Amino acid sequence: MASQQCKLCSLIIREHFGEVVEKVSNALHWGPQTLGLIVSSSKLPASKVKQALSVLIKYGFVTFERGKIPTIAEYKFVPTKVTLMLRFPRYILQIKNRVDEESSLLLEELLRFGFDTATNIILRVATRIKEEKMSLNGDLPYLRDKIQVLVQMQYIMRCPHPVDEEGDVVPMLGVAEPELFLPPQLNMNGSHCYYKAWRKRTLVTRASIGAFNFDRFHQDARDDLMISAIERRFDSNAAQLTGELLRLMYLRTDAWAPQSNAVPLVELRDALTKLSGNAYLAQYFDQYLKIIEESTGFVTRLESSSGMIEVNMTKAIHILTCNAIDNIVDQRFGAKAARIFRLVRAKKYMEQDQIQQLAMIPDKEAKHLTYKLLQENFLQMQELRKPTVSSGPNKTYFLFHVDLNQVARMVLDTCYKALANSLTRRNFEKNENSRLIEKKERIEGIAESMREQGTDEQQIQELVDDWLTPPERSLLESVEAMIKKMNLAELQVDDTVFLLQLFTYYQSTNIRVKSK
Repeated sequence: MASQQCKLCSLIIREHFGEVVEKVSNALHWGPQTLGLIVSSSKLPASKVKQALSVLIKYGFVTFERGKIPTIAEYKFVPTKVTLMLRFPRYILQIKNRVDEESSLLLEELLRFGFDTATNIILRVATRIKEEKMSLNGDLPYLRDKIQVLVQMQYIMRCPHPVDEEGDVVPMLGVAEPELFLPPQLNMNGSHCYYKAWRKRTLVTRASIGAFNFDRFHQDARDDLMISAIERRFDSNAAQLTGELLRLMYLRTDAWAPQSNAVPLVELRDALTKLSGNAYLAQYFDQYLKIIEESTGFVTRLESSSGMIEVNMTKAIHILTCNAIDNIVDQRFGAKAARIFRLVRAKKYMEQDQIQQLAMIPDKEAKHLTYKLLQENFLQMQELRKPTVSSGPNKTYFLFHVDLNQVARMVLDTCYKALANSLTRRNFEKNENSRLIEKKERIEGIAESMREQGTDEQQIQELVDDWLTPPERSLLESVEAMIKKMNLAELQVDDTVFLLQLFTYYQSTNIRVKSK
């Protein structure tokens, strides 16, 4: 695991779970280990290590399996699951926009606990809606229906359970594929009794344990990425066509296949005509499809049949990744360096003289920028020998090229570093001004209590102004602006991380397919 990713994981775990859990996770950064080795390297009591491991396993940050000795488990750290915590607010907002607010509350509760029974999730949300006096529907049957819809939409799935013989020291976990998205059977008759029993912590009824299906959310995020790219490049009609094409693709293709099965154009045209009612798009359907195919390469007509089309996910993500890296080069080194980078990537291999001529940049400046990109590992250089020259200074020549896989890994590592720096800075600001932040929270709590008692708003504001001096108010505004800026930066950097992770996934998938 890369050092920057290790640092980022440590910061996230420390912020959410404390130093003890962080120490245990740090002990697993360099490979699978047994409980004894974790205790030895972390220098913590075995009881605390076991508690920390249970927390890490519950949230999916650590997995376990039988080691070389079948009776001893080996624990393995999963860093990609840790970094997903940065996306939790985005997941909740995604469900709020796609479904409704009650569903987002159900998913928020599931994310808070890692995994839980459907019964507990529903009852906690009902309690929260009631205690916080939200203008939402907190009826248990209604929330039960919502959680079943989320399971049917595959946002929630069943947790693995022991599938081997009872009595095994290290159980093997799994779940049958037909049961993965089987809706839980919940009996909410006598809801009031259920609610009272749960409040007293005496409820013993249990449904199947549910977990968060990250792949389903990432599928939506990937589709949104492609649709928004098409909309920026063309217009909303082209984006609508792409969205409908992706929906039809899922009817006949696995969601994460590198290339889709063929989709009939007649079916796509009919779907757009019936569902959208967009007469303009229906009229210029062929033109929109042709320009998307020729300009982006996201879709391809089958040569054997002009009436069929397929979506090439690998190519689409490859193009989006190239554009993202081009922008990074442009921002770091300038437009001329970005021109050189794009030129070398397009031409595959180029000599220095060719770069200077085709990029139309003065020789000295082109050479400086080329070697700057080489130094920063955005370009690679390969030395070749001329077969016709036996000796002398001209017997070798150097070709510049772009290894996009290597560049993507380097940029991904840089993104992890940026996220770690942002978290560190945000925590520093909070710690340095913790007393002032706590003071403001106390004042806001008192002000809210006064509002509930019917106190005049002007009187409340005068009280707040008396308790916070102008310098304190100015400092608070500065700190809040800094924290808001860091949060926004983390979301923007995570967009690049998500795209690069998609690129890495599809590249590795293609390698596996070709090897077969």
